Amino acid sequence: MASIKDVAKKAGVSTATVSRVLNNHPSVVPETRQAVRDAMDYLCYVPSKSAFQLSGKRSGLVAVVLPNLVNPHFCELLATFEEEARYIGKTVIVKTHQNQPQQDKQIIHTLIGMGIDCLLWVPTEAEAELAEWLTATRIPVAVVTQVSRFFNSVSINQSKGAASIAEHFIQTGHTSFGFIAQESVDTRKVSSWTKKITSQGFTLDKENQFWIAKGEGEKTSGHISILDDIIEKLASRRQRCSCLWVYNDVAASYIIDGLKEKGVSVPKDIAIASFDNTLLAQTKRITSVAQPIHEIAHLAFQMVKNENNREGIEMYEITSRLIIRESSVNINVTIL
Repeated sequence: MASIKDVAKKAGVSTATVSRVLNNHPSVVPETRQAVRDAMDYLCYVPSKSAFQLSGKRSGLVAVVLPNLVNPHFCELLATFEEEARYIGKTVIVKTHQNQPQQDKQIIHTLIGMGIDCLLWVPTEAEAELAEWLTATRIPVAVVTQVSRFFNSVSINQSKGAASIAEHFIQTGHTSFGFIAQESVDTRKVSSWTKKITSQGFTLDKENQFWIAKGEGEKTSGHISILDDIIEKLASRRQRCSCLWVYNDVAASYIIDGLKEKGVSVPKDIAIASFDNTLLAQTKRITSVAQPIHEIAHLAFQMVKNENNREGIEMYEITSRLIIRESSVNINVTIL
C-alpha cells in the first residue's frame, strides 16, 4: 500500500505539500495540486483515516449514499460527485440503501464512525429519525435530488416537469391520460400533472393511474412483476390510455419494451414520457424531463464545503426541462 512519502516522491514534492493538498490548503498552486492528485491516482493512494484522526485533521473522505446504482441517474450523479471530490483533493466512498430505511440508518451510523468529512445523501424515510443525531455530529450534510426539512438540499422542480409532460400530451392531441408513479415520492408530480390536465377540461380515468412502492421498479432481477402487471393492463383494450408518463427512465424503458412485446406500438398506440433524461433515455429515444446533474453535484459540494459559514437551512430548486423524442411523437429532438 502506497504511503504519503511514495506520493511525494512520485509527484516530486515534499510530504508537507502532499499533506496540504489532502487538506485543500489554499497556498498550493493548481499545477502542484494536480501533480499530487495524479500521483495519488497512479499509486491508488487512499488517505489514512487513523492518521488524520490522530493528528486532529480531517479524513479526506466524502460519503455518498444513494438508493441504488441500477438507475443510470444515480450512476451519473456519482460520477459527477467523484469528479468534484477529486477537484478538492478528497476521496469518495459510496454506499446504497436500496430504499430500505433500516439499511439507510445502519449505513449512516457506519460512515459517521469512519470519520467522514461530509455526507451527500439521497435519503429514505429514515432521514427524519436521523436528523437530530446527524445535526449533533456537526458533519456537513447535503440532501440531493430531494427537498429536505432538516438539511441543506438541492432538488429539481419536478412539478414543472410533470406539467410540461401534460402540456406536451395535450398539444399532441391526447385525451386519455395515465401515469406510473412511486408512492410517497411522486405526489407533487401527480398533483401538478393532474392540475394541468383538468384545467383544460379533460377528465382522468383512475384505471390508468398506477402507484407502486418506492424503488419497486428498479429491482435487479430479469422481470419486475409489478411493472409486468401494469404492462398487461395497459395492453388490454379496456384499460388502454393513449399517453403515459413514468416516474423514471429505467421504468419507462421496461414499460416500452414490454408493450412492444405485447404488440402495442410506441408512440402510435401509446405515447411515453419519463423523468431524468439519463443516457438510457438518450439512447432509447425516450421523451424525458432533464435534470442538470453537474449543477446538482456542484451546488451540493458548495453546500457541504461552506456549511459552517451559513445559518439556517438552504434549499436550491433547479428548473427542469422536457426533451421530446420519438417515444412520445415522431419528430426530431425538441426542448420545451
